[in-house]
Amino acid sequence: MQILRVPPYSLSVTLDVGSASTEYDYTITDMADFSVVEDSVTSNVDSKVIILLSSKYDTEYKIEIDGDEYFVDVIRPYVNPNDHGNTASEIAAYASNEELARAIIDSVCDVEFYYKKKVIQTTGQGTDYLPLWVDAKKVLKVYENNVLLYDADDLENSVSAFEIIPDGSAITMTFNDAINRDESARILLPASPTDITELDYSARGFPKTWDYTLILEVGYNKVPSDIVRATELLIHDIDCGKLDYYKRYIGAYNTDQFRIQFDKAVFSGTGNLIVDKILDKYRKPIEFIGAL
Repeated sequence: MQILRVPPYSLSVTLDVGSASTEYDYTITDMADFSVVEDSVTSNVDSKVIILLSSKYDTEYKIEIDGDEYFVDVIRPYVNPNDHGNTASEIAAYASNEELARAIIDSVCDVEFYYKKKVIQTTGQGTDYLPLWVDAKKVLKVYENNVLLYDADDLENSVSAFEIIPDGSAITMTFNDAINRDESARILLPASPTDITELDYSARGFPKTWDYTLILEVGYNKVPSDIVRATELLIHDIDCGKLDYYKRYIGAYNTDQFRIQFDKAVFSGTGNLIVDKILDKYRKPIEFIGAL
């Protein structure tokens, strides 16, 4: 089941249950970070319940009620179908084409233009910075060696505060006073009974080999305008039957026996050269961190 996350952002799902006018306990699990919300709801005379869902993130929810499990995808479309139709059937048709166009863009582009919660598990490097490889917008929780240090929704009980540095490449501890940060790991000299104590440094920031679990908000708060336009172009092609790859990527054509040679882009593009050019802006030269 898929629910589109569009204005006015009041999302709910209607489910069938066993009895009418009966109170049911239910749980909602956000499959992004496995956070759980528990509540209860009363069914109507038609043995149905209406369960409200958060509209802040694009995510998958698992709803457990009356012994059944339901999985619901909450997705923000790249183009709002409600703005491209006057009747329910027109809106439904546009939504169907938008879903296909969005799937094509997601399949060929290195970036998805959603706003999600993401869990990252990493280790400290002995510096004051913990590198990130995602487009993070906000730190929600930080666990150090499985101990919760920071919770954006419970600042009073948080041990430390963390923030994303301005260029978005790492997170660091928040300090109000002046501080000289460690951009590289300190050299730790081996201790012995005759060593001078000043040479025995203690680690701060994110110590080496310590385990960290980060829960972050990542992605796009708003779909970029050029991606909206690219999606509209693909939807038009789909609606008009113009998404024919053989018309767009022919590199050579011979009339004798109809010998046709396709450009290799036929296997990597969207089928629309203008859309491909727009998406080139978002392609990453490096997709994963690793050693060459």
